Amino acid sequence: MARQLLIGNNVAMAYASGVLANGAISVQKLSAAGPTEMVAGDVIADSAQFRIVQGTGSKNIVSPWIYGKDVIDYSGKSFVAPTPQVLTATFATNPTAAGYHTFKVINKANGAEPFEMKSYTIPVLAGAPGSPTIQAAAIAAAMVADMPHWVDTATSAGAILTITGFMKGAVLADGSIQEHAVTMDAAWDGASNGTTMADVYTGGLRGYGGSFYVKEMEENLRGANYGYYNRIAQPITPAQTAVNITLGGYDMYSIVATKDGSSASQINGVDNLIEITIAFDNGNAAPSAITTALEAKLNPYLVSAGFTAVTL
Repeated sequence: MARQLLIGNNVAMAYASGVLANGAISVQKLSAAGPTEMVAGDVIADSAQFRIVQGTGSKNIVSPWIYGKDVIDYSGKSFVAPTPQVLTATFATNPTAAGYHTFKVINKANGAEPFEMKSYTIPVLAGAPGSPTIQAAAIAAAMVADMPHWVDTATSAGAILTITGFMKGAVLADGSIQEHAVTMDAAWDGASNGTTMADVYTGGLRGYGGSFYVKEMEENLRGANYGYYNRIAQPITPAQTAVNITLGGYDMYSIVATKDGSSASQINGVDNLIEITIAFDNGNAAPSAITTALEAKLNPYLVSAGFTAVTL
């Protein structure tokens, strides 16, 4: 499958000397005069072929020309914000004897054992002086004083200890970037001193269209987007288009078409599909005028190809 990612960053469509504005997305149709801007309301009868154009301010990045009749999928999904993993540990009982508790936090984000682990040992007193509230506060304080690099926050409220992991793209204490959303586990010497603890995990969500994931997708598709393959002989690395918006992201549109007009590959072992993904930042929670203008071109044309309009 030939894949290409085109990114729009909430910039109005405008051309200067044939070059589309940086961060803008355009939809063109093929006319007798060559590439022409698609007009809202155009359908397949107006032009058999179309393509998507991304502006960089210095040159245009274009998708292949696609026959409307060859499109086999048109879909989209609005941005869904990612969420971090949260671990809550509830201390249930007073210790029956004075001693020590050891609480362990385990980083499973590397995906392979042995996992990283950090342990915290706190002194406890028997009975009310070692109450669940005191235990939770002591563990939280110990973690804050020596925080694992994969934990964002550690707090306590009453008998509940709450630990939140970092999300993908977070800037860590040493200035590095968290490459994967953290997944973690906990271990507790629950039999020690007669206390008990119940832990609950709320899994983090990858979300959809997050800016860091779009940047990663663009990095993986640089060959298709920019012809950037040579990483040995002093290549000039192209600038990425996806914007790092920690709390924001992109609406995603997908257009899939066959290269030869068939509904399946006609050559055994060869994938003849073209997949175009448009990552489109509308700039706010509600559709902007720029989003509406893009959909006003895509929807009528692709509805005429038999698909349902996509409104994000």
